[in-house]
Amino acid sequence: MKNIIGILILSIVLVQCGQDKDTLILKNQLGSIDKNTSIEALDKIFKNDSIEKFPLEAEITREYRVFGVDGKPALVFIPRVENDSIKGMELVKIYSSEYVTEMGISTSSTFKDIADNYSIDKIEPSFSAAILFVDELNATISLDKKDLNLDEFNMNKINQGQIPDEASILYISLWFE
Repeated sequence: MKNIIGILILSIVLVQCGQDKDTLILKNQLGSIDKNTSIEALDKIFKNDSIEKFPLEAEITREYRVFGVDGKPALVFIPRVENDSIKGMELVKIYSSEYVTEMGISTSSTFKDIADNYSIDKIEPSFSAAILFVDELNATISLDKKDLNLDEFNMNKINQGQIPDEASILYISLWFE
Protein backbone atom coordinates (compact mmCIF):
# COMPACT_ATOMS: atom_id res chain seq x y z
CA MET A 1 0.00 0.00 0.00
CA LYS A 2 2.85 2.40 0.87
CA ASN A 3 4.45 1.65 -2.51
CA ILE A 4 1.26 2.55 -4.37
CA ILE A 5 0.89 5.83 -2.48
CA GLY A 6 4.56 6.65 -3.08
CA ILE A 7 4.25 5.95 -6.81
CA LEU A 8 1.08 8.05 -6.98
CA ILE A 9 2.75 11.03 -5.29
CA LEU A 10 5.84 10.69 -7.48
CA SER A 11 3.64 10.59 -10.61
CA ILE A 12 1.83 13.77 -9.63
CA VAL A 13 5.11 15.59 -8.95
CA LEU A 14 6.60 14.46 -12.27
CA VAL A 15 3.54 15.53 -14.27
CA GLN A 16 3.50 18.97 -12.64
CA CYS A 17 7.24 19.45 -13.20
CA GLY A 18 6.99 18.33 -16.82
CA GLN A 19 5.07 21.39 -17.97
CA ASP A 20 6.07 24.95 -17.11
CA LYS A 21 2.95 26.79 -15.95
CA ASP A 22 4.25 30.08 -17.42
CA THR A 23 4.24 28.60 -20.94
CA LEU A 24 1.00 26.62 -20.69
CA ILE A 25 -1.75 27.49 -23.18
CA LEU A 26 -5.20 27.05 -21.61
CA LYS A 27 -8.65 28.29 -22.58
CA ASN A 28 -8.64 32.09 -22.02
CA GLN A 29 -5.21 31.95 -20.37
CA LEU A 30 -1.50 31.86 -21.25
CA GLY A 31 0.45 30.98 -18.13
CA SER A 32 -0.72 33.54 -15.56
CA ILE A 33 -1.92 35.97 -18.25
CA ASP A 34 -5.64 36.38 -18.81
CA LYS A 35 -8.12 39.02 -20.04
CA ASN A 36 -7.54 41.23 -16.99
CA THR A 37 -3.76 41.43 -17.33
CA SER A 38 -2.54 45.00 -17.79
CA ILE A 39 0.36 46.32 -19.86
CA GLU A 40 2.11 47.14 -16.57
CA ALA A 41 1.75 43.52 -15.48
CA LEU A 42 3.17 42.36 -18.83
CA ASP A 43 6.15 44.67 -18.23
CA LYS A 44 6.80 42.83 -14.94
CA ILE A 45 6.21 39.35 -16.37
CA PHE A 46 8.57 39.95 -19.31
CA LYS A 47 11.05 42.25 -17.53
CA ASN A 48 14.01 40.08 -18.64
CA ASP A 49 12.87 39.84 -22.26
CA SER A 50 13.22 42.13 -25.23
CA ILE A 51 9.88 43.87 -25.69
CA GLU A 52 8.41 46.50 -27.98
CA LYS A 53 5.25 48.51 -27.56
CA PHE A 54 3.65 49.60 -30.80
CA PRO A 55 3.14 52.33 -31.85
CA LEU A 56 6.35 53.46 -30.20
CA GLU A 57 5.47 57.03 -29.23
CA ALA A 58 1.73 56.64 -28.64
CA GLU A 59 -0.14 56.95 -25.36
CA ILE A 60 -2.08 53.73 -25.99
CA THR A 61 -0.28 50.51 -26.85
CA ARG A 62 -1.95 48.70 -29.76
CA GLU A 63 0.52 45.80 -29.77
CA TYR A 64 2.91 44.50 -27.16
CA ARG A 65 5.60 42.32 -28.74
CA VAL A 66 7.86 39.94 -26.81
CA PHE A 67 10.90 38.81 -28.79
CA GLY A 68 12.66 35.46 -28.57
CA VAL A 69 16.42 34.95 -28.49
CA ASP A 70 16.37 34.65 -32.29
CA GLY A 71 15.17 38.27 -32.57
CA LYS A 72 11.75 37.25 -33.93
CA PRO A 73 8.47 37.87 -32.11
CA ALA A 74 7.62 35.02 -29.73
CA LEU A 75 4.35 36.59 -28.53
CA VAL A 76 2.25 39.51 -29.73
CA PHE A 77 -0.38 40.78 -27.29
CA ILE A 78 -3.32 42.85 -28.51
CA PRO A 79 -4.87 44.86 -25.67
CA ARG A 80 -8.61 45.39 -25.38
CA VAL A 81 -9.13 49.14 -25.79
CA GLU A 82 -12.37 50.80 -24.71
CA ASN A 83 -12.92 54.57 -24.77
CA ASP A 84 -9.21 55.25 -25.30
CA SER A 85 -8.05 53.25 -22.29
CA ILE A 86 -6.70 49.71 -22.05
CA LYS A 87 -9.05 47.30 -20.31
CA GLY A 88 -6.88 44.16 -20.30
CA MET A 89 -6.00 41.75 -23.08
CA GLU A 90 -8.07 40.80 -26.13
CA LEU A 91 -5.75 38.17 -27.60
CA VAL A 92 -2.20 36.91 -27.88
CA LYS A 93 -0.60 35.57 -31.04
CA ILE A 94 1.81 32.79 -30.14
CA TYR A 95 4.73 32.26 -32.53
CA SER A 96 7.17 30.43 -30.24
CA SER A 97 7.10 26.64 -29.84
CA GLU A 98 8.01 27.20 -26.17
CA TYR A 99 4.28 27.71 -25.43
CA VAL A 100 2.33 24.44 -25.35
CA THR A 101 -1.24 23.26 -24.65
CA GLU A 102 -2.03 20.54 -22.13
CA MET A 103 -2.27 18.16 -25.09
CA GLY A 104 1.23 19.07 -26.28
CA ILE A 105 0.26 21.31 -29.21
CA SER A 106 2.63 24.17 -30.07
CA THR A 107 3.67 26.05 -33.19
CA SER A 108 6.03 23.16 -34.00
CA SER A 109 3.06 20.76 -34.20
CA THR A 110 1.31 19.70 -37.39
CA PHE A 111 -2.30 19.62 -38.53
CA LYS A 112 -2.45 15.91 -37.65
CA ASP A 113 -1.36 16.69 -34.08
CA ILE A 114 -4.17 19.23 -33.78
CA ALA A 115 -6.81 16.97 -35.35
CA ASP A 116 -5.79 14.03 -33.12
CA ASN A 117 -6.09 16.06 -29.92
CA TYR A 118 -8.78 18.70 -30.46
CA SER A 119 -12.10 19.11 -32.21
CA ILE A 120 -11.81 21.53 -35.12
CA ASP A 121 -15.06 23.46 -35.03
CA LYS A 122 -14.66 25.45 -38.24
CA ILE A 123 -12.15 26.19 -40.99
CA GLU A 124 -12.02 29.59 -42.69
CA PRO A 125 -9.74 30.76 -45.50
CA SER A 126 -7.75 33.98 -45.34
CA PHE A 127 -5.46 35.37 -48.02
CA SER A 128 -2.39 33.44 -46.88
CA ALA A 129 -3.66 30.91 -44.32
CA ALA A 130 -6.31 28.39 -43.42
CA ILE A 131 -7.68 29.31 -40.01
CA LEU A 132 -8.79 26.49 -37.70
CA PHE A 133 -11.26 27.37 -34.95
CA VAL A 134 -10.71 25.33 -31.78
CA ASP A 135 -13.48 26.33 -29.35
CA GLU A 136 -12.08 24.02 -26.66
CA LEU A 137 -9.13 26.44 -26.33
CA ASN A 138 -10.95 29.58 -27.48
CA ALA A 139 -8.21 29.77 -30.08
CA THR A 140 -7.65 29.98 -33.80
CA ILE A 141 -4.71 28.23 -35.40
CA SER A 142 -3.33 29.54 -38.68
CA LEU A 143 -1.88 27.06 -41.17
CA ASP A 144 0.26 28.20 -44.10
CA LYS A 145 -1.69 27.89 -47.39
CA LYS A 146 1.55 26.89 -49.13
CA ASP A 147 1.41 23.61 -47.16
CA LEU A 148 -2.12 23.06 -48.51
CA ASN A 149 -1.07 23.54 -52.15
CA LEU A 150 -3.58 26.38 -52.48
CA ASP A 151 -3.05 29.71 -54.18
CA GLU A 152 -2.31 32.44 -51.66
CA PHE A 153 -5.35 34.56 -52.57
CA ASN A 154 -7.75 31.64 -53.09
CA MET A 155 -10.69 32.30 -50.76
CA ASN A 156 -12.63 29.12 -51.57
CA LYS A 157 -14.01 27.01 -48.74
CA ILE A 158 -11.47 24.61 -47.17
CA ASN A 159 -12.43 21.30 -45.59
CA GLN A 160 -10.36 19.03 -43.33
CA GLY A 161 -9.81 16.51 -46.13
CA GLN A 162 -7.87 19.12 -48.12
CA ILE A 163 -5.35 19.70 -45.35
CA PRO A 164 -2.28 17.42 -45.39
CA ASP A 165 -1.35 15.85 -42.04
CA GLU A 166 2.07 17.54 -42.12
CA ALA A 167 0.71 21.10 -42.66
CA SER A 168 2.61 23.45 -40.36
CA ILE A 169 1.33 26.07 -37.94
CA LEU A 170 2.12 29.73 -38.60
CA TYR A 171 0.84 30.89 -35.21
CA ILE A 172 -1.82 30.31 -32.57
CA SER A 173 -4.20 33.13 -31.64
CA LEU A 174 -5.48 32.67 -28.10
CA TRP A 175 -8.54 34.82 -27.46
CA PHE A 176 -9.31 36.07 -23.95
CA GLU A 177 -12.96 36.21 -22.88
